[in-house]
Amino acid sequence: MKDRVVTNIILISLLTLVLIVGVYIVYRNIKREVEIAQIKSDFVSNVSHELRTPLSLISMFAETLEMGRAKTEEKKYEYYSIISREANRLGRIVNTILNFSKMEAGKRKYHIEEKDLNIVIEKIFENYSFHLRNKGFEFIYNPAENLPTVNIDEEAVSEAVINLIDNAVKYSPDKKQIEINTGIDSTYEFVEVADKGIGISHEDQRKIFDKFFRVSSALVHDTKGTGLGLSIVKHVMDAHGGRVVLKSKQGVGSSFQLLFPVKSG
Repeated sequence: MKDRVVTNIILISLLTLVLIVGVYIVYRNIKREVEIAQIKSDFVSNVSHELRTPLSLISMFAETLEMGRAKTEEKKYEYYSIISREANRLGRIVNTILNFSKMEAGKRKYHIEEKDLNIVIEKIFENYSFHLRNKGFEFIYNPAENLPTVNIDEEAVSEAVINLIDNAVKYSPDKKQIEINTGIDSTYEFVEVADKGIGISHEDQRKIFDKFFRVSSALVHDTKGTGLGLSIVKHVMDAHGGRVVLKSKQGVGSSFQLLFPVKSG
């Protein structure tokens, strides 16, 4: 009888342990599904806002021009510039979503060619300089001398760098400075985008490249975005056999380095 009681106690304990583990697994799965549902809801909300803003501006200024309310050539030029800028912004949002969709489906193709990284970055710098300086930013480009060519997909790398610049603009409300550097060490050739913005907490740095993830800090509560930019950056670098190195401190700024393998020989 004593042995039976001991056996029953052991069996009941094991059963209780199995039930506790089962309940925990179910709870964890439900919690994860709720988090995913919330992330998807936030993504739809953010994308809707991102699309609605440029569409509203394009519609408003196009209607103003159509009705002849712009009385001077200066005003017309200003309105045309706004329409062009917002159309480009809208195009970037759509391209981001389309490229992310291709990545998720494993259908994005990369066209790797031998390129001069300095020239690739210089094109981006020239295209963005006027726009950023109009926003009050100090925009600096420091190319490394005698940088060897590297095997990259120019379009994809440009998209990754532009995503980093856009992030730097969004999260630099006070000290408006963005610096782009190129360089090389024994293993990698790199391009770095650094800012003096609000920075990223140590906890969030571990999640920052996850798809749809957006920092929950009150400092960025009103800053909209798709949450796809850094996920795309990581995917692009993985496709190039490279990696992304993040250095950031809250209240000081952030630095993202895109590291490309140096060609052998």
